Amino acid sequence: MAEDGGRANLRDHLANERTFLAWVRTSVTLIALGFVVAKFGILLREIGGTQAPAPVLTARAGAFVGVALVAGGCATALLAMSRFLRLRQEIERGKFAYSPALDIAIGAIITVASVVLAVYIVVTS
Repeated sequence: MAEDGGRANLRDHLANERTFLAWVRTSVTLIALGFVVAKFGILLREIGGTQAPAPVLTARAGAFVGVALVAGGCATALLAMSRFLRLRQEIERGKFAYSPALDIAIGAIITVASVVLAVYIVVTS
């Protein structure tokens, strides 16, 4: 009987770790995307040269969005680590209480960011 409890405990820890690693991949993706977006404004400026420079608003908006994505990726990694450690302790104590707060927060942030970017694309096109 103790062996079954140990296996269940191990499964819980491994599931917690897989979830954590999925969040880490998400945060790395956000950071990489932010870097690309921020540097794309510089590329537009360089390609444009003196003949047709990229609008200042485009370069600044790209930098702002890029920094926001990098900061969001960093925050996601920190929140994921906090959640992983909290759940690890709860699994060890046998008192597991699932909270979808991180999932809901990230979903809401991505929704708001998507709407803002869509409005920006429509306005600047």
